[in-house]
Amino acid sequence: MVVPLPHQRFGLDPVPELSDLQKNGPLHEYDTEPGLDGRKQWLVTGYDEIREILSDVTRFSSMRPVDDESERAWLPGILQSYDPPDHTRLRGTVTRANTVRRIEVLRPVAEEIVEECLDDLEDMGSPVDFVRNAAWPIPALIACDLLGVPRDDQYELSRMFRESRESRIPRQRNLSGLGIVNYARKLTARNRVEPGDGMIGGIVRDHGDDVTDDELAGLAEGIMIGAVEQLASQLAIAALLLVTHPAQMALLRERPELANSAAEEVLRYASIVETPSPRTALVDVSIGGRTIRAGDVLTCSLLAVNRARGEGFDITRENTEHIAFGHGIHHCIGAPLTRLQLRVALPALVRRFPTLRLAVPEEELRFKPGRPAPFAVEELPVEW
Repeated sequence: MVVPLPHQRFGLDPVPELSDLQKNGPLHEYDTEPGLDGRKQWLVTGYDEIREILSDVTRFSSMRPVDDESERAWLPGILQSYDPPDHTRLRGTVTRANTVRRIEVLRPVAEEIVEECLDDLEDMGSPVDFVRNAAWPIPALIACDLLGVPRDDQYELSRMFRESRESRIPRQRNLSGLGIVNYARKLTARNRVEPGDGMIGGIVRDHGDDVTDDELAGLAEGIMIGAVEQLASQLAIAALLLVTHPAQMALLRERPELANSAAEEVLRYASIVETPSPRTALVDVSIGGRTIRAGDVLTCSLLAVNRARGEGFDITRENTEHIAFGHGIHHCIGAPLTRLQLRVALPALVRRFPTLRLAVPEEELRFKPGRPAPFAVEELPVEW
């Protein structure tokens, strides 16, 4: 598989070609994918230009261009596949459950889950794969609690999360993925009859018939599959950054009050979602000194602009104004949950495992390019 330039990395770092492009201007003609009938492809590497494009829903659409609407792969409930007014309606159903205040209520549960998973990690003894045994179960269990998945179902569902993405057996991946989809539909059907305390039950109580069964199931599936995968990738990369920057890890252990700034620096530096969904120009527009024609497709490099906002990995960095969660109406709805997970898990990790380190040479680590999934490390063997 050919990896497009915005997703190419040298380890955790963007390849030099991406940085070189950025120095030459904010917009670049770029053939990101063939077969769009002459529509130009643009790579956007300017901070201000990206914010302008992502915030302007009158001139740019997040829906993939097609010649015939019947060809569009419609994903009910997946917010990235909607434009206003449907996006406004659907996002409004989940906003209340994902506010900073509502997510903060999950902190005691998140702390308990983190400690239990780190207990399990310690019991296994080193060396151990951090991805499989911590980075996947922690966000899976936290997301289950957010959605309102009964405790009796959470560990089995957590296993299916991991296997649907990590299993090397295709049949097992497919069966686990199908199991998640089926469970999401059962969960939404159950909440239609008797709304629970989780996010799905809250949507049913607050919005009822404003959300279809397919959209409600799609929202649950999106969190169960997409959001958990992003949270797992983020946590594993965060652990990798700490163990490969031991001075920063020691600083966080000595000053746990740096948890918030450490989380923001991980988000900025890693930028595991390297580009949001491409935007299609709806009208002719001038931006960054270039003329964009209606139908042209723009790919915004969050990785390029985030890395340009500070050299090196520094958990004391402040006010970087990164856009790791995107910008505008499609700003990641899961941002508060991601921040909570990092703010809880990272101080606990360095406190519980003060000598944590890689169990293999760094150059032996294998990474998954972030297309279409988030950038991730396949395995993270650690010891202490």
